[in-house]
Amino acid sequence: MLKGTELLNAIAAMPEGSTRTEQCRACGYEINGRLHFTDFFTAILEAKGELKTVDQLNDELIQKYPEQKDILEELLEDYDSEAIQEFIDYFGEDMLESFTDAYQGEMTGAEFAEQLVTDCYCLDIPSFVCIDWEATWEELRYDFTELGDYIFAQNF
Repeated sequence: MLKGTELLNAIAAMPEGSTRTEQCRACGYEINGRLHFTDFFTAILEAKGELKTVDQLNDELIQKYPEQKDILEELLEDYDSEAIQEFIDYFGEDMLESFTDAYQGEMTGAEFAEQLVTDCYCLDIPSFVCIDWEATWEELRYDFTELGDYIFAQNF
């Protein structure tokens, strides 16, 4: 499987009008007769520098907030850098010590509402019962915030 500049050069050298299937096959992303398009496209993004690794994202976050380095390094062991950045953008970097208290998980507001009601009230709701979890989430928004794909408690 070609990577980096070899991959980009091989694609550029192919005849105009080559399909992605032909490119994928020619660059070595066919294994046991199956084309691995996800790996192929990921390799293209990495070669172009458009796809950052987790380590790169973590390093960027630490460089952006050097005075919070110790806390960030500790948080990055267990949490996604995107969740931490969302928290900082909304609550401020001075509140990072409260991140673990505020973080509720990666989910939509409706998913959080369903999880909260089920966990707190031990409800075994039959599948034929329809509950408007979006409306329930709207009621919970006074105490929780949905930032991107993450839920945070407002009161920590």
